[in-house]
Amino acid sequence: MLTSQQGKKEKKKKILTFLYKTVRLREKNTGADSFMPEKNFKLIVCNALYPLLLPHIKKDTDVKILDIGLHTSPRRLRERVQGEIENMEEKGVDILLGYGLCGRGLEGVCSTKSRLILPRIDDCVGALLGSRDRHRKILKKHPGSFFIEPTWLDTEMNIFDGLSQGMEHLSADQRNRVIAIALKHYKTIAMLVTGKPDSRAVRRCEHHAEAHSLELLRIPTDLTLLERLMRGPLDPASFVITPIGEPIPFF
Repeated sequence: MLTSQQGKKEKKKKILTFLYKTVRLREKNTGADSFMPEKNFKLIVCNALYPLLLPHIKKDTDVKILDIGLHTSPRRLRERVQGEIENMEEKGVDILLGYGLCGRGLEGVCSTKSRLILPRIDDCVGALLGSRDRHRKILKKHPGSFFIEPTWLDTEMNIFDGLSQGMEHLSADQRNRVIAIALKHYKTIAMLVTGKPDSRAVRRCEHHAEAHSLELLRIPTDLTLLERLMRGPLDPASFVITPIGEPIPFF
């Protein structure tokens, strides 16, 4: 017959066993062995996020940086990411993806040897804001926002610098009307700010806002999600953890 103390220990043991089995079952269903990236992992990342991820990347990490311009074509983005996965995949090694769903460009990508792990976000903006939920709340509060991070100003992500290209034959008035039509869905430039922004980048954003009669917002970033991608923990609510052989789903 068990004593009162032995009974408590036995009850505690059963509870711990139940919790362990529950967690293991959940991990099996999500493809996450421990809710942490494998000790040895590789990274495929968009250049839109790489500068901000860099402080959290270990020196010996195998990293492939892809051009930000791939975002202009989801098909090209999917093909390029798939190709890099096939070059990097390895048994026992996770591949972390510094991307969101990105116009469904990551949907359908898969690996036959590695788990694929990426933040559960719509695009790179959500990664810099810390969550899909915060991204959507900002869009709801400020509809018509065009998000820009200072390092994107010299890339294809900056739509403003190239607005007048190819319109040299038009009068100034005609160019302004065409540009107004191109920007009709935007009301705000939302500048994503990490720490103290570069003064030149701020001036460029201010110039674009003034030139096109747009409001300028400064929105602080939250890099927690990117830090967790590199270090864990990885929970299914915040990350898509795709088992070996299964394609990244629409999420």
